[in-house]
Amino acid sequence: MKLIDILGETAIPIGYRMAFLTNFMREPLLRRMEREYGLIRPEWTVLICLVYREGLSSSDVCEVTEQPSNTISRAVSSLLAKGMISRRGDTRDGRRKLLFLEPAGRAQYDAVMTWFVEAETHLTASLSVQERDLLEKLLDRMGRDVPRWQQLPPYKEENRRG
Repeated sequence: MKLIDILGETAIPIGYRMAFLTNFMREPLLRRMEREYGLIRPEWTVLICLVYREGLSSSDVCEVTEQPSNTISRAVSSLLAKGMISRRGDTRDGRRKLLFLEPAGRAQYDAVMTWFVEAETHLTASLSVQERDLLEKLLDRMGRDVPRWQQLPPYKEENRRG
């Protein structure tokens, strides 16, 4: 039996399908990235965040990605040591340290992101242009709804006072 054989049998058919596809698209590329560039997943996560918005703090990255602070802190330290990012004080709040992408980090991001773009093309090749557009719109709608449903059980405990 293969994992794909249980797609229709699980109690979470949408979540399982999304995870199944994500794992088969992402995991081989993350392993390749580590082998070829010595870049690990948390470091990749930080680079992605800084490509789209420079001047984030480590706490901001944790909030955006739902990654633990110790994981992001280690990734930031590693990227600083590799010269892929830099850290500067926030001019408005001296306690905050902001992260910025360096040319080496941008080059690393560009090289690896090329693989992900190609993989997404393969992933969606069986869809028509209209189906792909619809899928993107539906996923966008679901993604924008995260703040609402993350406030509900089972994510937030119900008040069980009696």
